[in-house]
Amino acid sequence: MAYQIKQLAQLAGVSARTLRYYDEIGLLPPAYLGDNGYRYYETVQVNRLQQICLYRSLQVPLADIPALLDQPASAVVTALEQQYQKLLQQRQQLDTLLTLVQTTIKTQRGGVEMTDQDKFTAFKQAKLAENEANYGDELRDKYDEQTLTQANHQFAKLSAADYAAMQATEQQLIADLKVVLASGDVTTTTAQRVYRNHKKWLSYTWPKYTAAMHRNLALMYQADERFQAYYDERAGQGASAALCAIIEHFAQD
Repeated sequence: MAYQIKQLAQLAGVSARTLRYYDEIGLLPPAYLGDNGYRYYETVQVNRLQQICLYRSLQVPLADIPALLDQPASAVVTALEQQYQKLLQQRQQLDTLLTLVQTTIKTQRGGVEMTDQDKFTAFKQAKLAENEANYGDELRDKYDEQTLTQANHQFAKLSAADYAAMQATEQQLIADLKVVLASGDVTTTTAQRVYRNHKKWLSYTWPKYTAAMHRNLALMYQADERFQAYYDERAGQGASAALCAIIEHFAQD
């Protein structure tokens, strides 16, 4: 049986946009294109997609999946063992968060008192868990595991004062981004200040900075509507595109 892209998307529980993207990067080309230009998928592609979905559910980075699909079983086992260790680390982080939530519940019931430091620690763990759930896959497609682990560790170590400064930096960035959006010029002094504040904002969690990493982040913003919505909702429609253009202009090696 041959499936059109919408039919396969419904069958696999993914979006048609995802399947088109998999085709674009060569991960899952269709069996053939019809005279109407539509993509058609057959059993071979359905089986391949099932494997892709399995690896994605295990949080294997998208860039690593093509090699796994064409590797012998021994190589696949090795890769899965590595992924298993990463999942264990994530579980440890989740266990820590669950413990903090339980403590918070007990505090609200009057059974135990949390210090301000405990409260802030709980907040940071919650933010890390939220970020992992929402953007973990996309981040791993752009950055290696060591960089992400270091970034999470750096965020977890932020003091309350550092976090407040990070928030203030973002607020100034948003205010300036509104000005740039109104002017339509991404090369102005205000635009450069947006770039510098975005770079500064990243420095609170990034263990190191390079212009290339900054540009990669801009590409991720452009590719994911959730990132676009984050800035568009705060600074106005088109703000995300303006920010990406600013980064592309100023983030030079």
